Order: sequence, then structure tokens, then C-alpha cells
Amino acid sequence: MVIQFIISIVLLIASGSDLEIKGELIEAGAAYQEENDSSGEVRILSRFLEEALYAGQNRHAYNLLLILEFYPLEVGYYEYWYARLAWSCGLSEYACNSLDSLNADQWLTARARGLAAQFRGDAKLAIQYYRESWTSARTSRERYYSALDLSFALLQTGEYSEAEMITSFLVENFPGEGIPLIALGLIHYEQNRFGPAMTVLQSVFTGETYTETARTFAGILLEDLE
Repeated sequence: MVIQFIISIVLLIASGSDLEIKGELIEAGAAYQEENDSSGEVRILSRFLEEALYAGQNRHAYNLLLILEFYPLEVGYYEYWYARLAWSCGLSEYACNSLDSLNADQWLTARARGLAAQFRGDAKLAIQYYRESWTSARTSRERYYSALDLSFALLQTGEYSEAEMITSFLVENFPGEGIPLIALGLIHYEQNRFGPAMTVLQSVFTGETYTETARTFAGILLEDLE
């Protein structure tokens, strides 16, 4: 009852867009639902889904996909997300074939081709596609995902300087997002900067401003990298 009361007060004093800008995503989603703003609800659900897929939290991602199926989305988005989930579940051939044949807008198509290449172990080709997705991005959120994808591919090819530059930019310009910080921690770790790597990951694990998904992901990595 107390939580419901607090949420109701929040909805009265702040719109969904205001809350989303502040990074208060759960409250923003509730506000969008109250406002009957389905596009806002989709944005929030999509952000949670993307984060779950980056973190490899398959069941959480699947549950979010089931919810998103009730909303009309642009062509190709369901297929893209299901292909990523399929890869995490061990269906590698199906995932790569689905990504390669995806019918979507230019941004998502390039992103899908990049991911397929990365899954196949060709990170250099993936980088080319991720740069293409960056140039065709229409929104800051699309550019965010293109840059994040690119940073992981650069990490895979050992191009640490550019990867660190990109993740540092994302950390500064998208406060409250845990995955860029986790990527930065992995970049430090691959360069044998074990102290900074653990410090960054610990900051996400204990950070109250980050989502439960990001904190759990950081905690798993802390255990694995020790």
C-alpha cells in the first residue's frame, strides 16, 4: 500500500517523459501507462530488454519480449531481439541466419549484420557494420546502442584506446546506464588494469542509481574476474 501511494504521488507531480529523462525508468513506465502513452511504454520496456540481452539474463529478456508482443513495433524488432535471445540460448546458427536475413530499417539492419558477424567471430566486419549503424541512427538512443555495440567489438579486436574513448563518452553522456561502465571495466581488465576494472564494476554493483539487471551483471563479473 505504501509503495502504491508513493507511485500515485509521483504520477501526479511528474510526467512520464520527465521521469524518463531523469533515469527513473520504472516510475516513467508507470506514468506512461497512466497517460495511455504506448510509445513511452515501449521505450521503457525496450531499454530494459536491451539491457537484459547485454547482460545475458535470458529469462528476464524472454518475459519482456512476451510483454512487448502486445505492442505494435516497427518491422524487424521482434525478430532482432528473438535472434539475440536465441544466441544466448545456444541456437547459434538460427540466430546468425535470422540476423543476416532481417528485414528492418537501415539502422537496425546494419546493427543485425554486425551482430551476426561478431557471433561468427569476425569482429572486424562487425565493426564496419556498427559504424554504419551509427551513421544511420536517427535518435540519441539508437546512437547509444550503436556505440555500445561498437565498443564491445573493438574490445574483441584489441582496439582498446577507441573502445575506452567510446565507453567513457557514453558514461559521461548517459548517466545512470550501467552497461557502458561494465564495458569500461572489461576494457580495463583486458589491459591488465585490474584495480580500476574492479573499482568500476564495484561502482555498478553497489550503485543505487543502476538497474537490478546491471547490478547483477556487475556482481557476476566481479566474481568471475577475481
